[in-house]
Amino acid sequence: MKRHLNTLTAIVMLVGILTVSARAQSASGQRMTANIPFTFNVGSKSLPAGRYTITTLNPTSDRKLLQLRSADGRSTAMVLTMRVNAKTSDETKLVFRRYGDQYFFAQAQVAGEQSSLATLKSRAERAQERALGARRNTLVTVIAE
Repeated sequence: MKRHLNTLTAIVMLVGILTVSARAQSASGQRMTANIPFTFNVGSKSLPAGRYTITTLNPTSDRKLLQLRSADGRSTAMVLTMRVNAKTSDETKLVFRRYGDQYFFAQAQVAGEQSSLATLKSRAERAQERALGARRNTLVTVIAE
């Protein structure tokens, strides 16, 4: 009897986990692909140049979590963003702040949206900004496909 009860409990738990997993997959967020031609930083992580897929992991949240994953799957980073007002763009794009020869992921905007997903500056970016001076940063835009 006890064995049957344990088996039934395990089956109910498995069905519950599969249901949550299926719901999460069906509510998957927006996905974009971009070829980033330079090494860049996301938070405290440095990622090499290459083709990346950017996915919103929690599409229903106020603060979106973006995952940047290289096409070969070897490089990945996640960053928490906040929604900021922006001019509506005809193209999906990624924006980077450049200090000298270092690039920092700054925001992502989906075509047709009136807002973009912006990141906070990381410690490394703030240190680079102090070292070079605030006037030395440049915004670099990469158009997503």
